[in-house]
Amino acid sequence: MFRRLILIFSLCFGAPIWSQFSNAPGTPIIINFTEEAVNNDLTTYDISQNQNGIMYFATPSGLLEFDGVRWKNYVHELESDLRAVLYKDAQHIYTAGHGGFGYWGVNSVGVLEYTSLFLKLPKKKAPLLPMFSRIIEINGKIIFQSFQQIFIYNPMTDELNTIHAKKGFNFIFYSQGRVFIQETGIGLFELKGNELLLVKGTEDTALHILNVFVKKKNELLVVTKNNGFWSLKDAVFKKKKWKINTVIEKHLVNDIKVFQKDKFVIGTLRKGVYVVSSQGKVLIHQEKSNGLLENTIRKIFIDQNENIWLGMDNGLSYLQISSNTSYLLDYEGAFGTVYTSHLEGTSLYLGTNQGLFVKKTGVPNARIDLIDNSIGQIWEIEKIDDQILVGSHQGVSILENKKLKLLYKEGGAWVFKKHPKLKDVLYVGFYSGIAVFKRINGNWVFEKKWNNYGESSRFIAFDKYGDLWVTHPAKGYYRLSLSEDGLNLENYEFYGISNKQVATYAYICKIDEDLVFYNPKGYFSYDPIDNSFVPQKYSAQLFKNINGINSIVQNGNVFWYSTPKEIGYILRARNRFNNVRNPFYSIRNKHLNDFNKFEKINDSVVGLGINNGIVFHNINTSDIELEKEVPIIRSIQFISKTDTLTSRLSGRELKNIPNDNNFLKIAIALPKTPLANSYKIQYKLNGLNTSWSDWQFVSELSFPGLTPGDYTLELRSGGEGEATSDTIRKEFHINSPWYLTKRVFAFYAILLLGGHGLYRLYFKNKNLKQIRTLKQIELDKRKSQEEKFKLDKLESERELLLLREENLGLEIKKKDAALASATLNNIKKNELLTGLVIDINKIDNELLNSSLHLPVKKVIKKIKSNLLNKEDWLTFQLHFNNLHAQFFDKLREKHPDLSSNEIKLSAYLKLNLSSKEIAALMHVAITSVEQGRYRLRKKINLNKDVNLVNYIQDIS
Repeated sequence: MFRRLILIFSLCFGAPIWSQFSNAPGTPIIINFTEEAVNNDLTTYDISQNQNGIMYFATPSGLLEFDGVRWKNYVHELESDLRAVLYKDAQHIYTAGHGGFGYWGVNSVGVLEYTSLFLKLPKKKAPLLPMFSRIIEINGKIIFQSFQQIFIYNPMTDELNTIHAKKGFNFIFYSQGRVFIQETGIGLFELKGNELLLVKGTEDTALHILNVFVKKKNELLVVTKNNGFWSLKDAVFKKKKWKINTVIEKHLVNDIKVFQKDKFVIGTLRKGVYVVSSQGKVLIHQEKSNGLLENTIRKIFIDQNENIWLGMDNGLSYLQISSNTSYLLDYEGAFGTVYTSHLEGTSLYLGTNQGLFVKKTGVPNARIDLIDNSIGQIWEIEKIDDQILVGSHQGVSILENKKLKLLYKEGGAWVFKKHPKLKDVLYVGFYSGIAVFKRINGNWVFEKKWNNYGESSRFIAFDKYGDLWVTHPAKGYYRLSLSEDGLNLENYEFYGISNKQVATYAYICKIDEDLVFYNPKGYFSYDPIDNSFVPQKYSAQLFKNINGINSIVQNGNVFWYSTPKEIGYILRARNRFNNVRNPFYSIRNKHLNDFNKFEKINDSVVGLGINNGIVFHNINTSDIELEKEVPIIRSIQFISKTDTLTSRLSGRELKNIPNDNNFLKIAIALPKTPLANSYKIQYKLNGLNTSWSDWQFVSELSFPGLTPGDYTLELRSGGEGEATSDTIRKEFHINSPWYLTKRVFAFYAILLLGGHGLYRLYFKNKNLKQIRTLKQIELDKRKSQEEKFKLDKLESERELLLLREENLGLEIKKKDAALASATLNNIKKNELLTGLVIDINKIDNELLNSSLHLPVKKVIKKIKSNLLNKEDWLTFQLHFNNLHAQFFDKLREKHPDLSSNEIKLSAYLKLNLSSKEIAALMHVAITSVEQGRYRLRKKINLNKDVNLVNYIQDIS
């Protein structure tokens, strides 16, 4: 199907790239690489490329590798200052430089390792080292050249032959199977076998030969550093009469390469790079002022896609010259962001945010000139009939003879739209409303502006019923009904976001002359009978899987579109659609969204304004490729918390990945794809997910936390609605944790069998034990009965003891009560007697009869003797001993030197009596009791922090 699609495409647009490219006004895109961005020395002396598209650069810091995404530098301790590189195969990447040469080979994990073939180390007598600056291959042999020697290496035999210079070599050149080298002051030589043969006619030439190209058997094209192109035919030098020679003589040449068989790429010392035809005509000239990183070009390399790499002193520039897309970019802020364009003859007009500009096409690096400095923002340039109208922030102007003439001044003219039937009526959408112009005597003249409609009218179109539609992206759609003469607005109807088929980001376009309404809710047509929007299936299928479209323009079978994230076009072949996005990868985030205008420059070239420039695309068969590049896996890493395993890229070691290294990270590249293009990647990891992922631009995949098992990673490139590449597959196995491995499971089986045997033995013993237990139970029953009798007996005895204990407690309480009662009675008796003594003494003192004194004294004495009655103490002591039997013995044991009064005081303190109560019992003053307590503390040597009463009560 896609072959048929390309055949149809070729019939429409099928010229080769370069003839089409010349029709586009722009120049190739330039991508610059600086040392800061790459984080490596980018002084580039030589460049090579492998069959997968991976680039290799010889720099003073080592061999630099680039896969289109990642840069990696390889250094060997004996050879790091490199001047030349030649990729032969994965195991032989030859490099040469300061002091020696050798080759690099890819090891099992994709890392380059160096093998030296020749190395000269500095010595006192010979401190200078050879500088090998060129490597070429011829007839299976590798030639390394320094300024004094040529080494010829045979990889099959490891034989190394040497040719020495008589004075000094210049550079070695290869062309059509022949090798040439100039020896300074002697002439140009051809290398045949291991010999140098002088080319006739070059003896003692003063030309500084930079390269030699074989044209015919007897003719060489000789390029010099500062004296142009020369022809050497039949031993006669003749200078070419080419204009490029003037450039070479003025700016000097550092390198030159054949390009597309019949062109040359010339890198100069002072003026950047030139692409010239086989007759010396300048086709392209690029320098620093229009995008190159530097003007001094050290090295030129033509890659597999026939794009150009330029090595410089401090970086690299890449020119994607073999592309259908060309660019006119504003590197210096000279013309700004382009909103519209128009090609009239050889004059390209650009409407930008800075004004209206013109550039002459077909002339490399032609100036871009401002036409009118009084006009600012330009929104539209369109040729209507034979007049070029310009819509700007100031209004509507006519462009004549590269000059602007103001036709109508009104703030902001967005767009022009002719009436589909009335050829002399033109509508102009403004910032607010729509104006009507009429063609009178061959000129467009302002007629009127409708007062009854004032919405911004950036998008306007007629439907097949004669109504004029206006869309406001943030609001919805307006249907305007016009008068028969088209001059008046009769009425209009608004369809806003309250309508179930309308949403913000509402747009309109024409598809096959039908007006299509599209927004995030879908694609619709207008039904005038029901006054409603109905789904439009064809458009939905045409733009299937493309979300967020904000601009659609049809050119025949090509449908241009843009979304906030990409630009592309749909190619229609009958009812099959192919989505082309790859050429526009570099501008996917630089376009103007719904301000985009896909404007037809000529039959095959479309122009699109972008930020700070404009892009031209030449629709060509190369846009549709039968095969997409298969993604390559650059590295496979299995990461754990403690280490990272970089696995072999071959399948062998992907079968034993430790369980802990279950975080998979895979680096992907598409190195064959030109840098300004790219494809999306789709993947699935069988074992984790059986469905394909969404298409996305991605260069690294991560799968954390993979469980044990077998996995197959599948990768392919392409995109929604595009052909896909072949699928690459990589299988791997994540091991189970050690406790779930086969050996451990065998151990588990043995353990289970052993456990089963032990289980059976256990139950056998258990049964025997149960029988013994039953017998024992019978015996135990008998013993139990006996023990029950004993227990009953013990229970009776226990209850008896409890009764005794209860009686004892009651007795103790009784004794305690008796002691308390006796003590209380003694206290009251003593208080009473003491009171009597006091009262009798008062009476005695008041008696007048002295004869009564003596009898009173006897009464007082008798009362005092009762106060000091020893029987009271003995009674107290008896009751006290019943309650505290061991107190006096333990007190005397701890303090044997206590007096009887101190023992009495201690006993009273044991009962927690107050000083007043103790004074009454001992028939002394309260102060005497306090002094007694003090002497007691001192005698028993009691610490100040210890309470005396607590101490006495603790003695039991």
